[in-house]
Amino acid sequence: MRLYVAIDDEKFKFAGNMAKAFQQLTETISEGRTVRVLTIFYDSKKEKRRFKRELRSAGGDLLKAAQNYLKWWNTIQERRQKRLLRETQAKGVA
Repeated sequence: MRLYVAIDDEKFKFAGNMAKAFQQLTETISEGRTVRVLTIFYDSKKEKRRFKRELRSAGGDLLKAAQNYLKWWNTIQERRQKRLLRETQAKGVA
């Protein structure tokens, strides 16, 4: 994903997967600043659908959408780590 935004008339580019782009965005933006999406290039249809869903649920607020997505992403990553840990422990016992 490549995300081009204007933050208080300054232009920024964020690239990488959605999680990395949104992480960079949340680190750059401070509260009270206006954010406007200039252009978005998606890597997949799934990524496009997820971005639009998050933006819709946040009422068009890009910062809120990014925070919601990152919260979801971190939950998924924690579950994956726990599952892998359980699987490796089960293989060690068996």
